[in-house]
Amino acid sequence: MVIEELHGKLDRVWASHLKETRELLKVPSVSFTGEGIEETAEMVEDMLRKLGASDTGKHRTSGKGWPLVHGHLDVGAEKTCLLYGMYDVQPVGDLSEWRTPPFAAEIVKDGRMGDILVNRGVYNSKGSLAGTLLAIRTMMDNNAMPVNVRFLIEGEEELGGNNLPDYVHKNKSVLSEADAAITCDYMENSEGVPVLSLGMKGCVYFDLVADGKYQGGPENEIHSSDAVWVQSPVWRLTKAISTMVDDNQVPSVDGLWKNVKGPSKDDRKLLHTLAKRFDIDLYKKDLGIKDFKVKGSKEALLEKYLFEPSVNICGLEAGYTGDGTKTVLPARAKAKIDIRLVPNMTIEDTRAKVRKHLARRGFTDIKMVNYVDYPVTKVSLREDVTQASIEAMRFHGKEPEVWPMVAGSAPLYLFNDYLGVPWGGVGLGHGGNAHAPNEYAVVRTMKDFEKSVVTMLCLFADMKSKGKGRKKSRR
Repeated sequence: MVIEELHGKLDRVWASHLKETRELLKVPSVSFTGEGIEETAEMVEDMLRKLGASDTGKHRTSGKGWPLVHGHLDVGAEKTCLLYGMYDVQPVGDLSEWRTPPFAAEIVKDGRMGDILVNRGVYNSKGSLAGTLLAIRTMMDNNAMPVNVRFLIEGEEELGGNNLPDYVHKNKSVLSEADAAITCDYMENSEGVPVLSLGMKGCVYFDLVADGKYQGGPENEIHSSDAVWVQSPVWRLTKAISTMVDDNQVPSVDGLWKNVKGPSKDDRKLLHTLAKRFDIDLYKKDLGIKDFKVKGSKEALLEKYLFEPSVNICGLEAGYTGDGTKTVLPARAKAKIDIRLVPNMTIEDTRAKVRKHLARRGFTDIKMVNYVDYPVTKVSLREDVTQASIEAMRFHGKEPEVWPMVAGSAPLYLFNDYLGVPWGGVGLGHGGNAHAPNEYAVVRTMKDFEKSVVTMLCLFADMKSKGKGRKKSRR
């Protein structure tokens, strides 16, 4: 069956697919609280069963955490893909800022984009997960599935949990036999241009905690009148974290820049091409900002964004933050920090540099609490999965922007760097407000997304490498 015929099949079942996607979205799956996680995992596993997948199940490391849903779809094809996805979402935040209930999956009118579906997780990334599985179901229903698939769908991505890496490590021998790892998301910007990435920054996330008892400060909250002669953990912490950047908020952690590796020759070519199309005003509009804090040419800005590290304060917690006055001296202060890593930077080295940086300045009392972190990962433009992604967009009349890196992070290093399986993927579709109120996806492009999944898988199955991708040996 040709690709266009499959697209026609999707047109005919789209109404039912949209309904099923909305049903999945309506069930909360907030990994920070666990709300709806188990029910959602069961729904995802049921979707795999309906595809005809075998060996479906839920994996937990020592019975802990939120489960990884896995399954194996064997259609006797020559090529096998690992399909990575996530079913967990971020907390909804302030309900008053939402235009609709955050788990109602309501479709509303937008003056610029038409019908949009508003729901936590529709853009990041339950909407595209449902669309991917439903596109595969359509291919299965029409005996046109071109590749075998091993599904790895996690419920801890927003937490950086252990269940995905644990499963990958325990099943390395069979998973490493795959030809590619694929993850498909809504990747069109607000102007309808698909954005394809060849790499992701790493992310080191940690808490820095100042506790009054370590500096002769209060063990419990006390009256602020005592601040004249009692050490404040809040001032202690803010002084410590202020040393981690300079006056322009450029990272100034001792030695942090030593291992930073700039763009390669291939990266510079991509940056040069990307800069010609890069719309600074559109990007600022999508972010909802008035201006960048740095200046320069488009190419210089892109290079800084993609190939320089950042130190960011994600949150600060201390004392009384309610309305009105409450004069207190808090006993504890906490800052949540992330450092984005670029090629040649490592997790452990970065953590060590932060600890040494603080110790050199006398902040030995500041505690660091670490989480599960993601290293940098990067794939080649020449991989078959990359080329199939590019050609899929062209099949749909779209010329993608190919980015050498993106500044976000995800556990895709497990595939290319641990298993030796190149990762890639692309998708039509536009959404926005990830992690923010009124997260949305444009409804008409959600159908386009399903069609693009079909296209990409079919084109990847037909690729004969032609010297561009790696040829994997079979056991």
